Amino acid sequence: MTTAAAQAPGRVPTPNPPPPGLVTPRPKPSRTSSLQSESGPTSKSASADGSQTPPQSAGAAARRSARPAPPSTDPLSDKATALLIRRILCPQHLEKAKNAPAPIEELLPPLTSRNDVDLQLYALIAIILREYVQNWYNKITPDETFVAEIVQIIAHITRALEQRLRKVDLESLLFDEIPDLLDKHMTAYRIAHDPNTQAPIRTNSREIYHSLCPLPAVSPVPCPQDPESVAQQAESEVAYRQLLVHAVLAILLPTEDLENGCLTALVGQIFSELIIGNSVANKLSEPWMILEMIIIATRTLDKRKATEDENPSKRPGKGYSMQGLFWTILHWCFLATSFLRLVFTVLMTTRSLPPRSSHSTVQRKNTAQHEVRSDPEPLKVPVLAFRCWSAISNLIEMDVRMPWLCGALSMVQWVTMTGPGRIAAVDGKLDR
Repeated sequence: MTTAAAQAPGRVPTPNPPPPGLVTPRPKPSRTSSLQSESGPTSKSASADGSQTPPQSAGAAARRSARPAPPSTDPLSDKATALLIRRILCPQHLEKAKNAPAPIEELLPPLTSRNDVDLQLYALIAIILREYVQNWYNKITPDETFVAEIVQIIAHITRALEQRLRKVDLESLLFDEIPDLLDKHMTAYRIAHDPNTQAPIRTNSREIYHSLCPLPAVSPVPCPQDPESVAQQAESEVAYRQLLVHAVLAILLPTEDLENGCLTALVGQIFSELIIGNSVANKLSEPWMILEMIIIATRTLDKRKATEDENPSKRPGKGYSMQGLFWTILHWCFLATSFLRLVFTVLMTTRSLPPRSSHSTVQRKNTAQHEVRSDPEPLKVPVLAFRCWSAISNLIEMDVRMPWLCGALSMVQWVTMTGPGRIAAVDGKLDR
């Protein structure tokens, strides 16, 4: 029968059944086969084509697509800045407070009276200490007390400096003393570049300027053809910066901190070389940095102007009309009336304002009761007599370009300060 079945066309031979005493074990389905059965015809066709892409279920793909993307951390955010400060200045508290970290104000001493300013200052201090102190100190010892003491000294310096800045007469500093230095610098620069000698006699403009404004930090005058003078000037500048910083530290630091020579030397090097020398002298005072800042400011203003020009509603209409002329005249009349009203109100309220010299007078009386000061108190200068006005006039060369305007303004200044009423003198109506 078997031979007949095999010879019969169109029939498939069936295997012989197993004996009744034996049970044939079924193979367990593999994970690949189950995934192939779940993936459907797409996976089968892919496997048939021989591609190496692993089959995935629709549910797994949907779950993966539904997962939220990890948030991108801004390196300039306050959270990233605080993490940087903790990792460098507070590594001992980093492992203990992973779940509930303490704020920076509780771990570090305050630098100023504002927490947002302290955060940025501590970030700068952390970068400086990481690059120039911990880079070599951690190779010697893992002790972190030295860095903590440096932070304490810097915090004491910044707090004392803030207290002293609050006692400074800012109006005299910004509008009288600094413009006076600028005025002298412009005058000396113009004299140095416009000498009385004529060719063929040659004069060095830098030597003329430094003879008019001598400064130990820039002596001797560096000459590119003389490398020795360049090296001596660099040494003089380094010594001058260190003397300046140590003089400031002697005023701001307490006596017990000044006795620690290692800490004061290291803090002095940080301020004199890294901050004043590297950041201010070698970068901020360079012409390329000043030009770069001017370019950035110009680009920002140009972008704002382009944004305003793109808005057609803000563009002024072209042409003139009688109605527009009428409203323009009316607007100018309202502006003149408001200005006169403002001037009258200011003149009437100046009687109730305290005098400008009241604070200095009280301070001078309190000082005279305790001790006799070696340096006298600076005299109060009227606002119209500040050096900023003469500096502006010298900068734009008003006495050469428009001498009539310069003379008229000088006459008005002299009359208001010394004329009848003395309304612009010290503690006058205009001076308050």
